[in-house]
Amino acid sequence: MQHYNEVRLHSALGYVTPADKLHGREQEIFRARDRKLEEARARRQAARAAQATVA
Repeated sequence: MQHYNEVRLHSALGYVTPADKLHGREQEIFRARDRKLEEARARRQAARAAQATVA
């Protein structure tokens, strides 16, 4: 039961654990996800731009 509530990510909860949702941490988790996605997007764009100037 501990795994289900504290480890397993639930799709119906936005891929957070029930414990995170219960303790109100989901918005913090969503913001961190968005920040990481934006950083990855910027790295990909920079890599593509560098590749385009080489080619």
